[in-house]
Amino acid sequence: GRPYTEPVQHHYVGLMNIQCPNCHALHFLSEKLSNSSALHPCFGICCLQGQVLLPPIQQWPRVLQGLFDDPQDQRELRENVCQYNNALAFTSVGVEVDRQTVQGAGPASFCIHGTVHHLMGALMLPQGLQPSYAQLYTYDPQEATNLSYVRQYKEAKGNSQLSNEI
Repeated sequence: GRPYTEPVQHHYVGLMNIQCPNCHALHFLSEKLSNSSALHPCFGICCLQGQVLLPPIQQWPRVLQGLFDDPQDQRELRENVCQYNNALAFTSVGVEVDRQTVQGAGPASFCIHGTVHHLMGALMLPQGLQPSYAQLYTYDPQEATNLSYVRQYKEAKGNSQLSNEI
C-alpha cells in the first residue's frame, strides 16, 4: 500500500468575482485594501487604485487570435499545453509527481508531494550542450525557436506551424 500522508488542509477564498472599480480586474474579496469596505472594495494590487492606466490592446496578434477562432489551433493548444508552457519557461520545475492521484479526463494537472524546486542552469552554456530554458532567450529568435522546437516537440504530433509562431 501507499505510505500514510497527513490530510491536506483546504483553504477556500471564495469566488474571484469582485471587480476593481478602476480597471475592472477581478479579485477575491479578501484582496481588498484593509481601509476599504466590503460594500465598496478598493484594490491596490492591480492598478494602484487607478494610478496605473494602460491603453487597451488594439488588436490581438494573429497567432493568439487563432487560439480563439480556429478549432484546429484550439485543439492543438489544449492537447499540448504542457509542452508549450515548458518550451517558453525560464526554469524547470523539480518535483516528485504523484501520478496515481490525478488520472483520467479533465484539465492537465498533477499532484506534488514534498518540496518544489525551480532548477536553472548557467546562462552561458558550455560548448557542445543543447541550450534550454533561459539560455534560449540569449539566441536569435528564429534559432531559439528551432532549438526549443527540437527539445520540446520531437515526439509530439502537433501543429508545427502553431508551435513555431507561439
